[in-house]
Amino acid sequence: MRGQLTFLAVPRLSRALHLVPQGADAVVALDGSFMDHAAYETLQDWQSTHTARGGTVEITGRRTGVRIAEPGALASGPVPDGEPGTSGDCRCRAWTAWRNHQCDRPSPAPDDAGARPDETLESGEADPRTGRALSAPARGRTPGGRQLARGLSTFQRRTAPLVRGELARLAREGQRPSQLFLTCADSRVVTSMITSSGPGDLFVVRNVGNLVPPPGAESGDDSVAAALEYAVDVLAVRSITVCGHSGCGAMQALLDSRPASPASPAAPAATPLGRWLRHGGPSLERLRDTGASAPRLAGRPPADDVEQLCLTNVVQQLEHLRAHESVAHALKEGSLELHGVYFHVGEAQAYLLAEQEEGRVFDRVRDVDLVV
Repeated sequence: MRGQLTFLAVPRLSRALHLVPQGADAVVALDGSFMDHAAYETLQDWQSTHTARGGTVEITGRRTGVRIAEPGALASGPVPDGEPGTSGDCRCRAWTAWRNHQCDRPSPAPDDAGARPDETLESGEADPRTGRALSAPARGRTPGGRQLARGLSTFQRRTAPLVRGELARLAREGQRPSQLFLTCADSRVVTSMITSSGPGDLFVVRNVGNLVPPPGAESGDDSVAAALEYAVDVLAVRSITVCGHSGCGAMQALLDSRPASPASPAAPAATPLGRWLRHGGPSLERLRDTGASAPRLAGRPPADDVEQLCLTNVVQQLEHLRAHESVAHALKEGSLELHGVYFHVGEAQAYLLAEQEEGRVFDRVRDVDLVV
């Protein structure tokens, strides 16, 4: 839909929407700068009816790449200075295009598409779920494959036009990230979201438990050390952050694997995961040795042993970082600094590690902390 959508366009809009087959997956792309209440209500009423009958609806504004339901989504110009979440030349509406994207569509039923699990639908054959003909790339696609393709399609349609220029510049000039961000592989920790960063900003290392094997450790995996060497010696990053998070399954596994007493050693690790988690052993020892002086959160004690270990593990991995030659050299020259972060998933709250008189404290990051 192009141009302005006012009450004068409502009859034509209603006729166009009526042509969308019941149960179809629909994308309404609005390429315009204005929509009045009559047109908005017509579109919203149709969306509610269409989704109630088993279809899905995604409404986007091509100029901004954000949903129409978001405040100011149809603004055609840059975000005014002083608007919440903006500062100076930063014109981003952080993450609004992503908001609740997993809630837009119902999960497929176990017998999705009404077909046998191993059946391949031929190109041109009707999809039993939507009644529409399938294109060749859709043949035999699993629910996971459909989710992947849908995400890629959404990127190409909504996000790629907004970032293509910046990515083209990065492709020409190469990457120049200023930070290495080392965090857990947990899917709930989205590095670009919690740091408000974009392409080219972060050199990211992820592994189970955000662990940094110390130099010379018999891990059989030099990937973390290789990333450190490349980030510090080649990319010349100025900071390295170790970010732990709440509810970390790796920390829970470490606690579950503790020997009953210091005198009785833990059972040998028989799996790749078990062998990898051995690098968290020093964090367990630190937790046992520090006791009351263990790192804590500002304002409240750790909720449980898992959270306490998550905090302790960040501090321990920072020590492992300092033992790596490239990191130690850059720290000595003053060209590198280290940071510790704890991200509480349920609170959507970041805590930054600070040295205080009472010891190491993870302090809540607030808006005022960002004022220069």
